[in-house]
Amino acid sequence: MIMRTTIKPYSWRVLLMIAISMLILVGNTLAAQTSDENGLVKLEILTVNDFHGALAETGKNPGAAKLVEVINETINRDADGTILLSAGDMFQGSIDSNLLYGKSVVEVMNYARFTAMTLGNHEFDWGLDVLKARMAQANFPYVCANIIDRKTGKPVDFLKQYVMVDCKDVKIAIIGIATPETAFKADPKITADYSFEDPAKIVNALVPQLKKRGADIIVVLSHLGAWMDQAGNISGEASKLALEAKGIDAVVAGHSHQIVSGKVNGIPVVEAYYNGRDVGKVELVVDRHSRKVVDSGVGVISLPYPGLTADAKVQEILTVAEKEIAPVKNSVLGKSVYGLSHDMVASTETVLGQWVTDAMRQKAGADIAFENAGGLRTGIDAGNITLGKLYEVMPFENTLVTVDMTGQQVTAVLDYAIRNKKLGMVQYSGIKVVYSEAAQGWKIIAVTLPDGTPLIPDKTYKVVINDFMAAGGDGFTVFKQGKNITETRIQMRDVMRDALEQQKLVDFSGDDRWKLVVSSEERVVA
Repeated sequence: MIMRTTIKPYSWRVLLMIAISMLILVGNTLAAQTSDENGLVKLEILTVNDFHGALAETGKNPGAAKLVEVINETINRDADGTILLSAGDMFQGSIDSNLLYGKSVVEVMNYARFTAMTLGNHEFDWGLDVLKARMAQANFPYVCANIIDRKTGKPVDFLKQYVMVDCKDVKIAIIGIATPETAFKADPKITADYSFEDPAKIVNALVPQLKKRGADIIVVLSHLGAWMDQAGNISGEASKLALEAKGIDAVVAGHSHQIVSGKVNGIPVVEAYYNGRDVGKVELVVDRHSRKVVDSGVGVISLPYPGLTADAKVQEILTVAEKEIAPVKNSVLGKSVYGLSHDMVASTETVLGQWVTDAMRQKAGADIAFENAGGLRTGIDAGNITLGKLYEVMPFENTLVTVDMTGQQVTAVLDYAIRNKKLGMVQYSGIKVVYSEAAQGWKIIAVTLPDGTPLIPDKTYKVVINDFMAAGGDGFTVFKQGKNITETRIQMRDVMRDALEQQKLVDFSGDDRWKLVVSSEERVVA
């Protein structure tokens, strides 16, 4: 079995863990040498998910060069018996990747010898033309079986449903699966022509076909979310697939940015965190005679760890790309006094969310502004704010959209937001909200304008949102009920950039637009 280990620098555990690791490696090598004599063969599946363009080594992100070094070290121990898979969301998320539309990421993936990749929801962010350009650049196939063209009723013609590879004379079928959440997690304008079918239904239909084609092992390479509790219990879409699919041998997960390594229904399920901080690893032992998996293990390799070096070739790729984007990336736009904190899944208003929606409302001349929490990807520390940081905060090419909405519709937006906390609390400007907590959940008590005037249910207000929300993204379909929907074509990132350049010094630490009522008292939450 593969065990997850976390090594803390400069502790006595480091030497112990290195020694143990060496013993395990020697044992694995001997096992690989002797297994074939017993009619058994060991195969390894390495996985990466939700890399989000984290090419540079920053903070807790090890960067592409160190990630590939770990991948290469592992593959080189048994190159003939190892495959490398990506569970999607590889490109979008950093200025290093975004300014070149993911080209540098694919160049790194080609060098690392990825076997296949499936689509995450963010692969659609730059539109189909860019996606197809990245596919054409890749030396590996993109696989996804559950994206159906609504016009034809068949799988989309620009993706393979699966790919078959040979490892040590064992045929491995790799089925790609997108999360059905792509329908609203990606820009609905881009995905409107496609349906994202039930994963188990699609997999169960393909398994018999693949078996007839000679597949010995079937791996589902998915962007399905997974979670694992302290007891090792796995839940989420990937767990559901493992329970419902028949005849599969492993599930690779993604999307939820979690560390998952365990079994569901006897099937290994792995998810390797995000931003290249972990590498997933599934071991399968196959009986050559029965052509079946007789043993399996699952775990993750944690990065970075002491002594880990950077791959020179990848570093060269990054250096060339960095020179190309440096003048734009490092330009300073302004400075923050306190920092602008943000959490994508926060259940309350965030300081960054308040500042951004204030800027949106002012730019559009609107009464009210809304921004989905996931549209802002990270907070801003105190100090200088560069354009590079702005790209980290707002990696998407979203634009402002204005819409006329009644007070009742505005309240419906808030109500939907507090009932769907997993999306993160919607960020807003131009209103104040008072709510209470009960066993059934949160309840809105009052919605007022900043001057205390109550929001009038049948009065019309000018609301500004981003185009993702206007299209019903994150399930905010109430915006489609508004009138006079107008695409301004003003980039969200430009709104933030203009605000920074005008203010120069951002002296903002949040306000009380989000209040919790506790008995007869009010406690400020934001």
